Amino acid sequence: MANAFHLKIISPAVVVVDAHVPSVQIPGVEGDFGVLPGHSNVFSMIRPGVIEVTMPDGSHRRFFAATGYADVTPESCTVISDHIQDLADITTAEASEALTAARLALTNAENPAERATAEKLVHAAEALVKAL
Repeated sequence: MANAFHLKIISPAVVVVDAHVPSVQIPGVEGDFGVLPGHSNVFSMIRPGVIEVTMPDGSHRRFFAATGYADVTPESCTVISDHIQDLADITTAEASEALTAARLALTNAENPAERATAEKLVHAAEALVKAL
């Protein structure tokens, strides 16, 4: 397939996407980037945000990724994230609840390690709310 590449999106619990696709948009830490067939080799950390996949039939699927990385070659792209969820499965109320819980965890943090973890949770929850 000259007009597609192999995309694999993986979380610890499940392989979310395993298909040949024409394109994907990824939220890199240095900025969003798109991947097309024949893309040059790239390794990028990803920030909390939306991965948008153009499926073979032309439809689009959107996934929220908390953090992780993308490994791109001319023939493939592998995204591994500690938390990935189809945006179609998340309600605005659930995202708002996650943000409230993260902010509470930040308020209740008792040491620098807890504070750092809670700050990451707040950042991810804010990105999720924005994505919806």
